[in-house]
Amino acid sequence: MNKDNSKSQIINPEIERLKSELEKKDAELQLLKSEIEGRQNAMEDERRAMMYMLEDANESIAEMESAKKRLEEEVEITKHLLMIAEAMANITDIGKLISQVLECSHKITGCDICLAYLWDVEREAFIPNYSIDLPYAILPIFNTSKIKYDAEILIKAFANRIPIIEEAGNEGSSLFPYIQGINTITIIPLSGRKDFLGFISGIYRKKPEITEKDMKVMQGISNQLSTALEQARLYRESLDKSMELSHKIETIQVMNDIDRSILSSLRSTEMLETVIMMIGRLIFCDRATVVLVDKEKDGFIYSAGFGTDIVQKGAVVPFKNTSTTEVVKSGRYQYIANLSEIKGLLPLEEGLLKEGFLSHIRIPLVAKNEIVGVLNLGSKRPSAFTPEDLSTLEKLAYQIGVALENSRLITDLEGLFIGTVKSLSSAIDAKSRWTAGHSERVTKFAIEIGKGIGFSEKELKDLEIASLLHDIGKLGTYEAILDKAGKLTDEELKIIKQHPGKGAEILLAIKQMKDIIPGVKHHHEFFNGKGYPDGLKGEGIPLMARILCVADSVDAMGADRPYRKGRAMDEIIVELKRCSGMQFDPKVVDVFLNAVKLKS
Repeated sequence: MNKDNSKSQIINPEIERLKSELEKKDAELQLLKSEIEGRQNAMEDERRAMMYMLEDANESIAEMESAKKRLEEEVEITKHLLMIAEAMANITDIGKLISQVLECSHKITGCDICLAYLWDVEREAFIPNYSIDLPYAILPIFNTSKIKYDAEILIKAFANRIPIIEEAGNEGSSLFPYIQGINTITIIPLSGRKDFLGFISGIYRKKPEITEKDMKVMQGISNQLSTALEQARLYRESLDKSMELSHKIETIQVMNDIDRSILSSLRSTEMLETVIMMIGRLIFCDRATVVLVDKEKDGFIYSAGFGTDIVQKGAVVPFKNTSTTEVVKSGRYQYIANLSEIKGLLPLEEGLLKEGFLSHIRIPLVAKNEIVGVLNLGSKRPSAFTPEDLSTLEKLAYQIGVALENSRLITDLEGLFIGTVKSLSSAIDAKSRWTAGHSERVTKFAIEIGKGIGFSEKELKDLEIASLLHDIGKLGTYEAILDKAGKLTDEELKIIKQHPGKGAEILLAIKQMKDIIPGVKHHHEFFNGKGYPDGLKGEGIPLMARILCVADSVDAMGADRPYRKGRAMDEIIVELKRCSGMQFDPKVVDVFLNAVKLKS
């Protein structure tokens, strides 16, 4: 009994202590729970605040983007209006003026098609002048379709001298019946003080959003261009009235001669030299030259002429060294009656004065509405040129500009042809990784030999094309044979030997290739008659083929192959000499070796 009481006395306090600690822990747990809930609520509040801030930030960003877009639009419109203003300030050529303004108007208004018409007093109608993005198929219709003033939209536009917007009906626009799918057209009238000057029309295939700001811009274009056209017309009329034509029969005769010269010469240098000499027959002068604009070299290239030695033909005269630059900038002719009375002459003009030249006249040469050069006439007499001379030179400058553009087109076509040939050559070489660049290297060697022999320009051009295409027959050869590392079998060799003949067959259908086919077909003939495909011998092998045989072999010996490393030039020279008279024409070998010697 006493033992039980003793145990109770010990256990009960312990239970009470544990119970107390448990209550204490429970209170701490409740406190911790309350603290956690508080933190969770605070975090939720912070999350909500951040979401609101993020939404505000997104709205601000959207507003900034919108403002940025509006600003960019304003800058773009301002830029184009400044371009229009600059064009109007410096150009008196109506064609160039209209084309530049129309380009800018097209970008500003965002129309699908932009058309310009000028008023013809004699025909009492608006005559087409320039178009942008008009489908090619209907250009002839545009170019031959005049528009009478009696169209309702034109009457309204010119009566109020404001831009007009008109939605086309289901049947399209009565003003432009040949253009399908028109939704809306705008008319920007161009009016002079007394008469119509013309109008610009924007054509939209979808309904445009034209704002009040857009209308103000179009009104600005109307006002500025009308003023510029009026000034250009007055300037032209004043020149026409101040000049009287003389020596008409002689002028017409020389002009006809110049026309024939331009038509018969496709190369700009030859054409310019011939025309310059004929100008001397037409207008008395001591100096006549043509310089072409070269923006990359920041100057003029002296291309043709006579009468001066201060600049060599082909040399560059920097823009900053001559007042000729003002002709390019202004687009107008330049006439100096007496150089000795001009102060602050630039280096070129100082040189001309030292040579005794006192007066000169300069006319811009225009091709595709761009000044590409300047025609210069000089005299050692003061006031040597007349208004009639100016009129004649302007006509000549126009003809020369057309001829230069034709020459450029021909050069571009030749470049396209050579580019196509080179692309085809690259495709041939790409048949095997071991022949990459082979045709270009063969071409380089062949041209060196051709120049050493004394080939003409045409012969060198034919040799170049033949070199690039000499392996075109390999397009029909399996890559596995071309890339084979080991010795070819008899059957494989037979296939390889077919490529010269196949190349000739491929080119046979192209009449412009007839002069190069012999070189392609016979470039594997041996001088001793043991080559292929026809076993030709000695001089019986076409010269072009004999050149290609040497050029092809030099590159083949120097290039790596799957079965060997390429040889050094010293070893190649030894092999050429050893095989001279057997595989190679000795004369061709000698020319090549001489070229190598000169290069080293």
